[in-house]
Amino acid sequence: MNSQLLAAALYLSSALVATAGQNAAPSSHMVYNDASFPGDILINEVRVPKDGETMYTYYEALGWSGKGAGYAGIQAHPKAHNYIFSIWDHKEHTAPINAAYRGPGTLTQNFGGEGTGLKSWNFTLGWDTDVWYTLVARCWPVGDHTFYGYWVRSDKTREWTHMVTMDVAAKDAYFNGGNDSFIEDWLETGKNRRTTHLRNGWKRKPSGEWHAFGAARYSVNSWDLSEGKRSFNFKTNWNGGVAKDADGEFYFMTAGGSETEPTTTNPSNHSIERHETKPGYAAIKIQSGKVSTAENGNIAITWEIDSKMLPQFSFTITAHDNAGGRGDPLLVVQKVEPHARTIESPLPKHLDPNKLHWHLRCRDILGNESAAFPLQVSK
Repeated sequence: MNSQLLAAALYLSSALVATAGQNAAPSSHMVYNDASFPGDILINEVRVPKDGETMYTYYEALGWSGKGAGYAGIQAHPKAHNYIFSIWDHKEHTAPINAAYRGPGTLTQNFGGEGTGLKSWNFTLGWDTDVWYTLVARCWPVGDHTFYGYWVRSDKTREWTHMVTMDVAAKDAYFNGGNDSFIEDWLETGKNRRTTHLRNGWKRKPSGEWHAFGAARYSVNSWDLSEGKRSFNFKTNWNGGVAKDADGEFYFMTAGGSETEPTTTNPSNHSIERHETKPGYAAIKIQSGKVSTAENGNIAITWEIDSKMLPQFSFTITAHDNAGGRGDPLLVVQKVEPHARTIESPLPKHLDPNKLHWHLRCRDILGNESAAFPLQVSK
């Protein structure tokens, strides 16, 4: 090899070394104005526009701190469009995090790397571009533990899906900190633009008071933009703020793509005026229910919930000696178990299930309670 070719080869080699690891789209965050209080419910709606979908991107919509810190969102993965919900281990946990319930297609696995914890993902349900998805996370006490449930609603099908419930061995592990949404390129594909839209965010105080995400702080990871860092080659290719379409205003973040340019500063503050006092999703509706006698003599109650209404959080079953449900019930079965659609219970020997009048009430994940639903007795 002559000296000119050798010099060219050395120059190319040094250039490759210099640029390796610097081609990721800038990681961007939207942190909402709810940092001053803990919460037991978090809600956000996320949409990926068709021209904002890029493989190897995580579009996170819910992120929180505390003794059960975690995050939830959707992902453009080579295998399929994925849903993620994960919680980190914490020094105050008295046992490992485990899954109390996995919805159809949901898998769970311990993770490491940036901390340890339990992650869940679902490639089965799928999501589409240009469609809004509502993500809801709720936590509640179970003895000295805190359970975390995760639900998803598609604006296309109007149906809700209970993805997972995780058991965290810590008491009063509420959603703390300002809820955070982010967009992340995890495989250095910064040449491609990715965009996320976010709207209708809420956080509920444990007392039941709702707080709307009326303001947010947008920022890009500045430590990734300097020479030698992961986003240096796309250090000016980011943007974020508030946009509007026919359905109203929403927060947006764009990262990567050679033509992306900022129209704001890093960081910057943005706001959307909110007039609602609580989320407007349709309250739970019971579709059917029946009572029968199991082989062991227990009563067996089964029921169905309308999947296009808010999902179940808890239920109460009562039995009376009159059809109107007047007076104290002769039997009460009450439980917080979002995924339950059937339950068995012993019946006192002096009670005949065929002569009782049974009713079911359900409370949904946002706190609405259904009317008493008469259960059919199967003889």
